[in-house]
Order: sequence, then C-alpha cells, then structure tokens
Amino acid sequence: MMKIANMKYAIGKLMLAAVCPVAMLLGGCDSDEPASSPAGGTTGMNTPGEGIVVCGGNGDLVAQTRFTGADDTSGPGVEGTCRADRLEIYPFFQGVGIGDSSWPDENRYVYNNPNVNSSVTIDPVFDLKIMGRDGYTEAQLNAHKDNYYFYIYNTALAYTEADKSNFTTNIANRTSSTLSLNGAGTSYVTPELYYGILRFKNEDDWKSNFDKAENVYYQSGWGESNHTGDLTGRIFRIVSQVNLTITDIPAGEVSSIELYADHFPTQITLNGTHGSYYPVHAVTDPANTTQNDSVLLARTDISPTAESAELSSFLLPSEVGMRFWVKISYTGESSRDRVFDLRPQTSHYLTGDDAAVYNVGSDLKHGSDLYVYNGNAGKFCFYSYSNVRVNLSGRFDNIAVDTSEPNIEIVVNPNFEDEHNFDII
Repeated sequence: MMKIANMKYAIGKLMLAAVCPVAMLLGGCDSDEPASSPAGGTTGMNTPGEGIVVCGGNGDLVAQTRFTGADDTSGPGVEGTCRADRLEIYPFFQGVGIGDSSWPDENRYVYNNPNVNSSVTIDPVFDLKIMGRDGYTEAQLNAHKDNYYFYIYNTALAYTEADKSNFTTNIANRTSSTLSLNGAGTSYVTPELYYGILRFKNEDDWKSNFDKAENVYYQSGWGESNHTGDLTGRIFRIVSQVNLTITDIPAGEVSSIELYADHFPTQITLNGTHGSYYPVHAVTDPANTTQNDSVLLARTDISPTAESAELSSFLLPSEVGMRFWVKISYTGESSRDRVFDLRPQTSHYLTGDDAAVYNVGSDLKHGSDLYVYNGNAGKFCFYSYSNVRVNLSGRFDNIAVDTSEPNIEIVVNPNFEDEHNFDII
C-alpha cells in the first residue's frame, strides 16, 4: 500500500518541538489532560441544486450535510474535490397500521426489508457525474404502503468504485448499521468515504415532522397506495486525512520509508452525532480499533536522488488516540531497518468554529478547543475527525534521530479546504 501526497497549505502553523528516540510504540494512549463553477453534467440533467451533491465543503458551508434546493446556488461549486464515483442510497422505513400512528422508535426503521405493510424500491448504486469539483446524481425511490402510516428516513454513502473491496457495510436498521474496513494484521486501507442525509425534493408531496425526528417523512391514508420521491441533499467526507512530508533525505542512504499507527480505527456506526454535519458515530471503543497492533498506513520507495518523501492515509473518525511511527530502511553495507516514534511534545487543537462543529467526548476537549494531537505528559496521541486534514512535516534528521530535539511542523486544515492533488495507489 502506497499513498503519496503533494500539497501545501497555509491555514495556520504551529512549530512543535519533538524528541524522537529509537523505540517501538508504547501501548495505547488517552487524553485525560487538561471556487469552481459547474462544468460537465449530462444532457437532460436538471439544475444541479435539485439533485444529490457530493463535495468537500468550505466557507459558510462548514462541510455540512444539509438540504440543497432548486434556489440554492451554493452547489455544486464549493471548494474541495470529490473523488467518489459511486453512490448508494439507504432508505430506512417503517409501516404501521391503524391504531399505531405514533412516530416509531429509531431502531424500528429498517433498510430494504419489505413487510406486509410497506416496501421501498430504489436502484442499488448510482454513478456520480462530474460537476466542477463535485460529484452529482439524481435519484428517485418508489414506496408502497397498504397500511395507515408509512415513515421513511433516507441516507447515502459515496465512494470510489476502486475502493469498494476495502470496506463492507452492514445496513440493518437506522441505529445499528455499520461500515467496517476489510483487513487484518497490518493490512488495512481506509478509502475516501462520504455519508449524509437526503431529503425529498418535492416536500409538499410528503409530510414531515422535523421537530420530532430530523429528515423523517411520512405518508398517511386509508388503504393501499404508491408514492414516488425525488431525493436531494449534499453529503460530505466522513474520513480524516494524515500526511507526513519528510525533506532533506540524505542522498543514496535510504531505500524506503513506511508510516505506521496503532489503535487504527476499523469500524464506525452510520448513525449518530459525530458532529453537527456528520451523521455517524466516531470510534470510541478500542475494540473497534486494532488496539496495540500497528497498521501500515503508507509506504514509499526512495530513489538515490530523492530529496523528499510524502506519505498519506485516510482514517475513519476516532476518539481513541493513535500513535504514529516510521520505519526507515537504509542502503549500502549498513543496510538495516530502524524505527522512530513521532513524538512532538506540544499539543495542537481544532479551535473556534472548526471545533464547535464536532460533538466528542469530554476527554478530547481542552476548554473550547479539541485535541488533534495531545503531547501532554508523553501521551503522543493523534485523533481523527471527519473532513479534517492534518499535515506533518520535518527534515529527515528531525525524524530519524535518537537524542536531539528536532522540530516537527503540524498544519491542521479543517474541512479539507483547497483542491487536494495526491495519488492513491
């Protein structure tokens, strides 16, 4: 697995002193201390704002999952690049008969499981078209009911088809559906994934009660009936990204560099409140990570003339602290492998409105800020939030060292701002 990044951002930088002794990773860690215009589309496609938009998010959008109507000129066209080319829609629904007209409990909404009272038909996969930097499609579902009330709640997952073998979804009901990475040992790949809530474009055709249950709709009436609904909405990236850039590599002395992490997140729930705009649950249970087993995030071969290397990985959102380390393979007569922990001594945070977006455990909070990296008292923990990019960089002799006090630079880039132009192999 090799992931290569090439990007420069200036969202605000913090120089962090780091001590990097030669050591294998310690155990797990905790944190208990204090725009482009639309260009493309297909003939006959309606106004982009009327369909489903998959994008990165920027500015006033704050990467939110929200309704996009015909009079909404903000998208497609928001900054950020969507790499997804497939979309799956999950209609969660429940039918109830006469005498049971109250809103069903959330766990009663099931996915694509017809019963005697109701059923939903929708294409299993939609191709995403390119509209500027965004993905776009239109979708319609058909609902059948022969009961008195029919309730429905719609969500969607977007991904790149080439990544489909790297994850599995278990879509059961609204509260228990999960997304799990496929892998074992040190072999996992986190794809770039998007997930969000959809609404009906023609809301007058569907009744709703958003005060009771956001984006839940219902149809009522005696006897059997059929209904169609065009879906609309904007969904955003639910993974984070970590990049490591190493410069000033000594010529001809290094053959490869690998980046590893322990407590690597492997499963999330596709329902919850990770953030105001991210309808998933971040990992909070170490059982949903690899725990002390380290995962290879990225690897790159170093040519004799290479001066720098970039390693990149997506991560599922996780409140369980990860530790990063690098393995460096040397060349020549002294050919050998050595490992070095990435151990900055100073913490770094999401602040202000960027922090306010997320709903996380109190252990991750530092006042009104949120830890992205916690260096307090030797914790050396990294945390991942949906749609946040963390860039680390340093000279080779600031990383592959035993006793000196080097500098590692960390840049936190909320909402994946700017176009990202990295390759994933």
